[in-house]
Amino acid sequence: MSDIVRKGPMIKVRLTEYEATLLESLLDQFSELLAVEEPASVDDDPFVRWQAEFSAAEPLDHDDPVIERLFPQAYRDDPAASAEFRRFTQARQRQERVGQAELVMDALRASDGGRRSVQVRVVELDQWLKVLTALRLSLAVRLGIERAEDAEALDSVDEDDPRSYAYRVYEWLGYLTEALLTHA
Repeated sequence: MSDIVRKGPMIKVRLTEYEATLLESLLDQFSELLAVEEPASVDDDPFVRWQAEFSAAEPLDHDDPVIERLFPQAYRDDPAASAEFRRFTQARQRQERVGQAELVMDALRASDGGRRSVQVRVVELDQWLKVLTALRLSLAVRLGIERAEDAEALDSVDEDDPRSYAYRVYEWLGYLTEALLTHA
C-alpha cells in the first residue's frame, strides 16, 4: 500500500497490483467458506420468506475452527439453546458477511486490479472494517494466534516456514485496517 488519503466522503487507497489480487483472493475464499444458497423464489409474504430462511440455509461446519470463531455458540453450556439461536440468526449473519465481502470486492474490481485507487466511501467504512477484521480473525485461527505472545512467536519464524507468509498477510490486514481508521 503506497498511499492513502481522504477526500471528502471518500478514502482513496492505492494498493499495488499484488495487494489488490491478494485481497480479492482472500475475499473469494471467505465468501466460499460462508456461501449461502438463496431460495429459488422470493415471496412477498414476510412469514414465507422467514420460513424459507430458517429452513433453507445449510448449517455451517462448526467443526471448522474458523467457522466456530466467526459464529461462536451463543450458549456454551447449553447446546440445544445454541442450536436454536443459530437456527434463527445464522442465515442473516451469513448473508450480511457475504454482502460486506461483495461490497469490498466491488470496490477492488473498480480499481482495475490496483491500477487505480480503491475508493472507500466513508459511509461504508464500517462494512470494510468488519470484513478486514473477519479475514484477519480467520487467519489468526489458522495460525493458532490466541494471545499476543502467539503473534510475537510467529513474528520471528524463519522465512522458509509456511506460516511466515500467512503471518505477513495477517499483519498487512492489520496495517490496512489501521490506515483506514486513521483516515476515517
